[in-house]
Amino acid sequence: MTRPDANEDIYSAKRIEWRWVLVGALVVLGSGSLLGSSAAALGYDLTHFGVFFLVTTVAFVLGGGVIGWLSPGYTPWEAGLASLLAAGWTAFLVAKLLSFESGFVWTVPPGLLWGTLCGLGGGRLGELVQGDR
Repeated sequence: MTRPDANEDIYSAKRIEWRWVLVGALVVLGSGSLLGSSAAALGYDLTHFGVFFLVTTVAFVLGGGVIGWLSPGYTPWEAGLASLLAAGWTAFLVAKLLSFESGFVWTVPPGLLWGTLCGLGGGRLGELVQGDR
């Protein structure tokens, strides 16, 4: 496995490429929509917290992984920012449409945190796969 150069680590001053952030957010939202519609077609209730949690977790890890794999250099921060953007939109939709018997205040902070952490984790996994190519 190849490690990134000492000058290209997670704390480096490497510029964030915002196009990868946008691509990552679109991958997260697209895969979440695809997984959610597939789960609904199989008869699962997306308003059930466990089903929604599983679908969104997989979507955020997948989105982060795609960015970590495709974006040149060591870029988990791009995956994290993409996930933060997608998590904000997802948490807003959950709070307004599904709400799980709770309000906006109780849904948004944990959703943002969990989505961002899953995206960062996916970005790290993508970097590991990229290093093996």
